[in-house]
Amino acid sequence: MKSNSVKEDTIRAVLGAVFRLYVQSHCYHWNVEGPNFRSLHAMFETQYQTLNGFIDAIAERLRVLGVKAPASLDELLALSKATQDSTAQTTDEMLANHCADFQGLIDVLRNAIQVLADVRDDGTVGILSDILEWCEKEFWMMSATMK
Repeated sequence: MKSNSVKEDTIRAVLGAVFRLYVQSHCYHWNVEGPNFRSLHAMFETQYQTLNGFIDAIAERLRVLGVKAPASLDELLALSKATQDSTAQTTDEMLANHCADFQGLIDVLRNAIQVLADVRDDGTVGILSDILEWCEKEFWMMSATMK
């Protein structure tokens, strides 16, 4: 069925995008330095922990739908169309890069929610809507931090 393939591909793409942001958040948590170290270190930690929970929820949703979840790091990373900038070294660079990547995930989520609503996958739409709400708030807080 075409709708099942569209559904599966859409959910897998979201999983890849969330996984990539999880990895980036974790790396920034390890490497952030500077006068705002403590607050940013804690922020990145909260982000990667929250994103880890989202990864689990999305992968389990695939299983509920009868689809195998990705089983390798290469497969997970290949699902994301975003590229990861590993050159961000300063706090300002990390925050700017992270904001851009959060915005990218927000765009992926909005698109996925529309696609999945069209094929009437209300369960996944609910999960992704919760993730979208959290991402929008994180984006706002990081943007405000950079001002």
